[in-house]
Amino acid sequence: MVIPKLFNTVRFFFFFSLPHSPPSYSSTFLFSNITSSPSAIFFRLFHSPRSFLFSTPTSSSTMHSDIHNYATTCSSAALHLHSPSTHRYLYLNSYSYSYSYSNSYSSYRGRLSGEVSDIVALIREDANDLGIRLNRMNLRLSNALVVEVLKALAIERVSALRFFDWLKNNHAEICGDPEIGFLVVNNCGLLGNYEAMVPILNEFNLKRVPLRRNAFGFLLFLCLDKASAVECVTKMIGVLNEVGGVCQSSGFRLLIEMLGVLGFVDIAKFVLGTMRRKVNHYNILISIMCKRDDCKGAEDLLNEMKRSGCDPNRLTYNLLISCLCKNGKFAEAFEMVKTMEKECGRPDASTFDILINLSCKHHQFDLVSKLLDEMTLKGIEPCVSTHAAVIKCYFASGKYAEAHEYVVGTTIKRSFSSNANYSLLADLHLKTGNVLLAQKILFEMMDKGLKPNFPVYMKIRKRLQKKNEMDLSMELSRRYLNLIEK
Repeated sequence: MVIPKLFNTVRFFFFFSLPHSPPSYSSTFLFSNITSSPSAIFFRLFHSPRSFLFSTPTSSSTMHSDIHNYATTCSSAALHLHSPSTHRYLYLNSYSYSYSYSNSYSSYRGRLSGEVSDIVALIREDANDLGIRLNRMNLRLSNALVVEVLKALAIERVSALRFFDWLKNNHAEICGDPEIGFLVVNNCGLLGNYEAMVPILNEFNLKRVPLRRNAFGFLLFLCLDKASAVECVTKMIGVLNEVGGVCQSSGFRLLIEMLGVLGFVDIAKFVLGTMRRKVNHYNILISIMCKRDDCKGAEDLLNEMKRSGCDPNRLTYNLLISCLCKNGKFAEAFEMVKTMEKECGRPDASTFDILINLSCKHHQFDLVSKLLDEMTLKGIEPCVSTHAAVIKCYFASGKYAEAHEYVVGTTIKRSFSSNANYSLLADLHLKTGNVLLAQKILFEMMDKGLKPNFPVYMKIRKRLQKKNEMDLSMELSRRYLNLIEK
């Protein structure tokens, strides 16, 4: 899959607030890169009549009615992360989106190149001879320029379909880039033109190209409340079922994920009910609940999985165990481990990695030691991250001798991460300012035939040179070269 190197997706922080007043009029979006007068910008962008294209029709389809009834009858606690007296904030930093907003809409247009502005103005006119007039411009199109055009068209809520058709006929190499097609799908969604998505998605199916988040970015802008979310979901389910294939499977995953992130968990669960229930779809929702530290909501989803005949897997349990430990509920976490062992077999290295990492964060050394002994008895090799967590925990508590003893112990047990463990120990000593001890750690590991991590080796060597320890620096270099030449 070709990804345009010139197109740098801008990550932004997205906070969603629902006050007491009707959400259609009071929902507010705040972007991290906006420093002044955001309310006027977003009133124009999101509260204009064209922003709300999905009013409920007088004769709703059966599917729309079912979703609406399901969403209405579900507990409000499933939708709201906090009580109604507080605002709800959703953190969407995990979503990359293609739009870059400045302090005002006019300044965004001012930043467009002259060529992009001319193309957008021409498309906005929607003249019958659009293709002829575009050809007359003698454009030197690139992926980056087309992306800018599509971004501008989306912001202005202008259809990109005729421009996309012209591209297919005149610049097929650019249309071959899936990212361009994703932005056109997003443009269709913003304008409510779901029928136009179908042929584009069918082309993706022929090439077996799965959908990505930027194809569904419009959901983040249009699903401002339950009613608009229901409308979008109804349309998208119809489109995905019509096209089938890889777009259907990837599209349903994205739909469930984005609804979960937006807080419409009940609607996401209904989407699950419209298709064959899969454990990875439930895991998406459980992961979102766990990121919000909603242990109760995650456990409810686990129980719902079992009731629906969808068996949880190790990932399902690991997500819940992590959430429980992160919130200090270690007793419940170990009960969950027992349940997992009964239903999915013994815990794996990932499960122990979660337990040990979070036990280290709470400085529960006795528990860490017990878990490590249990891993040894079961013949499970700790992950590199598990060793690193233990070493850092000892170091953070000033237990330097214990950290060294632990690293030596992993070498005796012939751990595959012995190199990484020694290198980490040396690096931690270096960060505390003890370069001579860090150098001794490297000597010790190289005497055992272990090669240090190169960046750590270089940092220690340069620090020795700064301290005028030239003999030690040369000896370190000599030993390292001898080791890598073997």
